[in-house]
Amino acid sequence: MKNMKKYLTTGGLLLPLLTLAQVSVPPVTGAPVTSVQSISDITRIIVSLVNWITGLFFVAAILSLFYAAYLYLSASGDEEKLGKAKNQLIYSIIAIAIALLAGSVRYIVASVLRL
Repeated sequence: MKNMKKYLTTGGLLLPLLTLAQVSVPPVTGAPVTSVQSISDITRIIVSLVNWITGLFFVAAILSLFYAAYLYLSASGDEEKLGKAKNQLIYSIIAIAIALLAGSVRYIVASVLRL
């Protein structure tokens, strides 16, 4: 009961302050202005997004390669750790190949469609 009285008192004191904190928002008129005006703008945005994702994937693949090197150097002759390092190295090389292929898919598709 004591906590409830404290809660109601505090809320009663702060409630008028909250109602006075309203901000007037201007009315929305017309359509919102965007930077997309044509199909070429959408294509440009998609190409930019694909380039960013490809770059991030390539960085992740390189970091995975460094992790494989760390595993190999810290294995100290243990066969199980060497196997794990070898598998990580294989996965890293595959990831780098996929990253390179992903970066060139757009140009490959464009050259095939022009035929």
